[in-house]
Amino acid sequence: MKKYLFLFLLVFLSTAIVFAAGARGSSGASSENVVLKFLITSSFYDLSSDTGWEVAQRVSGYKIDYETLTGTEQLMLIVASGEPYDYVTLSTANYNLLIREGALTDITDILRQHGNHITSAITTVWPAVTVNNRIYAIPSSVAQPGALQESILYRKDLTDSANIAKAETLDEFYTMLTRIKAAYPDRIPLTIGNNVGPGGYFMTNVASAFGIRGLWQEENGNVIHILKNPGFRSYMEFMTRLYREGLIDPEMPALQQTAALNKWASSQAVVLYANWNGIETPIGTLRELQPQMAYDILPPLRDARGNFTGEARSGVGAYGGIPITSRHPVEAVRAINNQLELGNFTEIVLGIEGVHYNLRNGIYTPIEPAFTDDKINSNVFVAGFYREDIYPVMWEARLMKNDDLKWVFDSFKASLQGRGIPNPISMAPAVTVIDNFSALNNYVRDTLVAITAGTRPLSELDGLVQYWNNNGGTQVEEFYNTWHRSR
Repeated sequence: MKKYLFLFLLVFLSTAIVFAAGARGSSGASSENVVLKFLITSSFYDLSSDTGWEVAQRVSGYKIDYETLTGTEQLMLIVASGEPYDYVTLSTANYNLLIREGALTDITDILRQHGNHITSAITTVWPAVTVNNRIYAIPSSVAQPGALQESILYRKDLTDSANIAKAETLDEFYTMLTRIKAAYPDRIPLTIGNNVGPGGYFMTNVASAFGIRGLWQEENGNVIHILKNPGFRSYMEFMTRLYREGLIDPEMPALQQTAALNKWASSQAVVLYANWNGIETPIGTLRELQPQMAYDILPPLRDARGNFTGEARSGVGAYGGIPITSRHPVEAVRAINNQLELGNFTEIVLGIEGVHYNLRNGIYTPIEPAFTDDKINSNVFVAGFYREDIYPVMWEARLMKNDDLKWVFDSFKASLQGRGIPNPISMAPAVTVIDNFSALNNYVRDTLVAITAGTRPLSELDGLVQYWNNNGGTQVEEFYNTWHRSR
């Protein structure tokens, strides 16, 4: 049903774009008469309760109505309806989708005339939003450059009680899980959701032992997909073994990551594969349940020669797009440009120095409780257009809101020991050489999850590679390699 709804929306979207393009006139209204409509990615809370809401509007020069965006289907419904939104925060997948459908405004000339603060604050990531020398969005660099996004957290109190050693190699990890299963038969050795990272089949710690960093990596000057990685078959053999022997949560194929976090937080599981973002909540919940709990992380596992690898965060984390249905594209760029002026940006994100934060030796430290009361969610108002030059430093103030969050983030990052390697396509433009890239990625992910769970045999890997090649994967590889070599 979702497939047919999606196809319908694409057709409807194309029609909406035609009408919107014809209806949109020049943007010359005064700021007093313009109300901008911004869609921003957000959790569920009252946006107006955060002082960032008031500051963002005041410094922008415009009244802005903010609405939250919860997912791809909602985005497609909104854009296809022809609603004149003036800005939307986009994930990589959603940006690729809208750029392929021609649903984003070419802002090249508007930026040249009205985007001086934008182009001075964002400098290196423009290739990701450039198609045929035209710019179709504002690229937001990752707020955590060099970090490790997902890793393994485990119950140190339980492993210590059973005299189970912390794993650093693949064999040690297998032994660790088997001993956990024997010592705690009523608990799940390892839980992981099917929607964390690339999917429930992928664990960066385990992949490290096979020389695999992520979905894409550079080898011998070429960008290769994970299916073509020389170590991938052996990796999948290991993961299927873990699942077959009951060491991975049996519900993984249908388990959402939120449910996996809840299992760990309720002491049903000993080891958890998770993103650092939001990890303070399950840790805090577990501590309330069992005050004596202790936890630790596992590093990326070493191979037989003692080597390890991992993907360090880099490139673009989000995109700020102006839908072609916008009635005020110039004003939207002006508003964002005003917000990106350094003083304005700082006030939106962190507040007032001496009231909400202190700045010493280049480190921003929150002042509590004012920061949490007034500014804890302020970063959502600049989502999609972070200042590349200073936001990573400002962002770290948010880690200090919780000791567990800061410790996990710092530990994930430190586990790379400064040897993490960036994703080679993290700044590549949207894939336009095939129309079904999202569907192809989903098929690959779902098949690999099924192979891990044993509902499809490991022998289907060869067929999956062939499917990838026959359905546009080869063209995508050529696209990325052509771009990579031209840089």
